[in-house]
Amino acid sequence: MNFQGKAVLVYLEEDNIARAYFRIQPLMTQDGPVGDTKAEYPDDGFLRIVPDKNEQHTFKERMRGMCGLCIMDLRHLPAEANKIRTNKNYAPIRGETNQYIIYSDAVRAMPEDLFFQVVAEGGVSTASTPQVYIRNGANIQGPFLRENGQPVGDPTPLPPDSAEIHSVTVNGQELLFYWPKVELPAPQPAQEEHPAAPAQIAESAPAEEEKAPEKDPRQNAYEQIQAMNVAPSATANRLHDAPSVSPIDFVPEQPAKPLTGTRLYQAPQRPASPRRAHNQLMEAVESQRYAARYEAPGATLPQSAELKEVHNPADALKRALAGMWQSPESQSQAVSVVLAQPGMRALISKAVTSDANDLTVAAMQHQLQDLEAERLMTLMQLDDVKKNLSAAREEAVGKLNMAEQKKLDELHIAQQNTQNALDAAEKSIADIEAKREEAGRQLAELQSAFDGNVAFLCPPVGQEASKQELIDRVDQALKAAGFLVETGDAQAMLTALALTAGTREIQFRADTEPDAQSLMEALAAALGTAAYTDLPAGARPVVLPGGSAPVFLASLAGSPAVRHPLVLLASLGVVADACKEEGWFTPHADLIACADPTAYPRPLPQYPPVSFRCIEKEMLKDGALSDETLQAVGAIRKALAEAGCPLPLATAGMLCRFIAATQDDLGVAQAMDRAMAIYVAAHVLDCGMDAESLKPLLAAMPRTLKALKL
Repeated sequence: MNFQGKAVLVYLEEDNIARAYFRIQPLMTQDGPVGDTKAEYPDDGFLRIVPDKNEQHTFKERMRGMCGLCIMDLRHLPAEANKIRTNKNYAPIRGETNQYIIYSDAVRAMPEDLFFQVVAEGGVSTASTPQVYIRNGANIQGPFLRENGQPVGDPTPLPPDSAEIHSVTVNGQELLFYWPKVELPAPQPAQEEHPAAPAQIAESAPAEEEKAPEKDPRQNAYEQIQAMNVAPSATANRLHDAPSVSPIDFVPEQPAKPLTGTRLYQAPQRPASPRRAHNQLMEAVESQRYAARYEAPGATLPQSAELKEVHNPADALKRALAGMWQSPESQSQAVSVVLAQPGMRALISKAVTSDANDLTVAAMQHQLQDLEAERLMTLMQLDDVKKNLSAAREEAVGKLNMAEQKKLDELHIAQQNTQNALDAAEKSIADIEAKREEAGRQLAELQSAFDGNVAFLCPPVGQEASKQELIDRVDQALKAAGFLVETGDAQAMLTALALTAGTREIQFRADTEPDAQSLMEALAAALGTAAYTDLPAGARPVVLPGGSAPVFLASLAGSPAVRHPLVLLASLGVVADACKEEGWFTPHADLIACADPTAYPRPLPQYPPVSFRCIEKEMLKDGALSDETLQAVGAIRKALAEAGCPLPLATAGMLCRFIAATQDDLGVAQAMDRAMAIYVAAHVLDCGMDAESLKPLLAAMPRTLKALKL
């Protein structure tokens, strides 16, 4: 983008002063806004300011003083002074993203009285220029001061269709600016003075001098420039004088400087055509008529005064036009020559538009004013729409936030209500438990009144627990009691416990009978229930209603048995010698554990009670058995029947349910091995059957073989 010889309105961004950046957009010249500069400056639309050699240490301070609108003035610089150059340090990888630089002496502050923002009546105080023009519909007048809104001199109206009003975008906001076409102040070199030519004394009768019109103080700068551009020179009436014989100093011809406000037009070149012949007689008569005309001087002149004929250029022009207007071709040539004069088009346009009686011009001006009023109204409506859109967006976001906040408050209230209800329920449960414990204590005290013939059993109220939680509880309780624990042992014990719903009988076996009692107490602690092992001999157990957790009751010799859904009759025994080396396993419905020789008993962990229904729900799982599993179970039952020791249907049913409940977690092979060790091995030993015939069928079941001592 070539800005050579132009004055460009730019915007100096305050945030980038530290790095001396100069924002290129918005750009505007006296002819209007300049297009987007992203194509010319593709990185970020900036120029980087570098100090001129004359202000190495002061240019940043000067830039800070010009934050906002200012001028990039390249008009009064010579063509060879290239102030915008390529940045030699351009390297986006290292953070230098400005491809071009500009020297600081080309940046000047904006003159206060040469550039004005056009604002509405209520936006005077927020304008970006010290002096503003105020618009009210199609009525625009000014200037006014931004600080107090007072007029600067006499306010002058401004047509809304003026070509000097430009619409640009500053920081994302569309603004109107008025930039009159006047010469910007710039330092001018001193003009060399030359002696004036000797005056010529005119002895002829002077023509009547036309009084120069007084300048209208309201006349703008553009009209003054146009008046200056068409004013006749001082020697216009001496073009035909003979050259003077007196020596004068030679004055070199100076190149004429074009005026900024006057547009120059190149006259169109017309093809040469043969001129029509003129009437020589008429030309001779006309020239003699003007030559013979003589007017007496209006003043008394001395006898020695020399009289000369003075030709009036305006009269000559009239006579020339009168002659040329006789032919259409000469008319065209005359119009071309007249229009080729500097500033002629503007003067003709001004003369045409100043005729108040011209209805066509008046109608066009009226239409232009209506169009400008509509444009300004559209701009204001666009501003209102933007404000309304922003307000509507904020209102919608506010409503959404209110709705979400309302839902959140409702959820918080519901959560608080639920928490309060839960706290109340827990408190009531705690109160009930306290009352129940107190009742149990009182019953224990009343038990002495029966001379030891009655034992009261109090099953606690059980809670819910997950399958993994139950397995972890049993593992931790057995390890704390000092027993060896392998993977799958806790699940096998819990599954066998859940399958005792029909028989209500279970056996605990360990190295010694006290260890078997410790095993029962450890399992009871893991389930948060009670284990009664010290009932008096011959005492009759009585189960109190209200609980849901299982109760372990050691079956002692001479004590009457009790049948209750929550009471598990446990017998204590000693594990065979073959079990001591391989760890504990579970033949029949027995729960077997071997003591860990490297461990010492620790206090058992305390857990809340678990209901028997929860144990059944979490540990038992109904599933289909494969054909191979059914064939293996059928082969074992057939072999037992042939040996005279058939397996009861109830035991076979518990065996199949155990496999179905554990095969997904332990695998089919291990599930069958544990099931055979729990239910088949004990049955074989109880019958006194020789197990050698079963060895081929149990070859892949190491736990069962060791339980049978094979």
